[in-house]
Amino acid sequence: MIEATKLTKIYKKGTPHEVVAASDVNIKVDDGAIVALRGPSGCGKTTVLSMLGLILTPTEGKILIDEEDATAYSDYWKTLYRRQNIGFIFQHINLLPGYTALENVLIPLLCRDEDVSRYKSRALELFQRLNVIKRGDSPVEQLSGGEQQRVAIVRALVKDPKVILADEPTVFVDEETHDLIREMFVELNREEGKSVVVSTHDPELASIAEKVYRLTAGKVTSVTSK
Repeated sequence: MIEATKLTKIYKKGTPHEVVAASDVNIKVDDGAIVALRGPSGCGKTTVLSMLGLILTPTEGKILIDEEDATAYSDYWKTLYRRQNIGFIFQHINLLPGYTALENVLIPLLCRDEDVSRYKSRALELFQRLNVIKRGDSPVEQLSGGEQQRVAIVRALVKDPKVILADEPTVFVDEETHDLIREMFVELNREEGKSVVVSTHDPELASIAEKVYRLTAGKVTSVTSK
């Protein structure tokens, strides 16, 4: 379980350019749950998602993981935890040009001193599920935007993380990719028990969530549960 308690993030605190990106945010993600963060652009969804994933350190508040205060731990601990437990799907895909789709999935594992051959079959299985198996050996520059997003999702899932954090994963994709992403999140949750947190403008994607937090100007203004 991940629980955010009174999360606040202030950029340039104490200066004339201070920006309060999130304020007193409380969010709970139970094990095996799908949660959505909704709200207009600039409302703080990405900031909150990044704090939940231990990428950003809150100015105030805590992130509790299985009732332990993860915000009190070192950056090294947080890095190891992210590597082992969290799969990130970013709004900006950031694939490596000059490499194939499969290489883009496996190369990040080299930074972790991993034996990448262990993950090749998993990557190909995910390519198959997302209907890009024929594009594995293609340079990413030759892929459509939707295909690139699918590759980025495989990159996030190849290590079989317990938690998936996705920032606007359907915003730049075609209808086919949209449906595949939505269906995959449901399958990963129901069949593998993964927790999924998505920030999204997309009502169809948000509809798969058991709980929806609506943010406005960095604050949670409503919580809806099924």
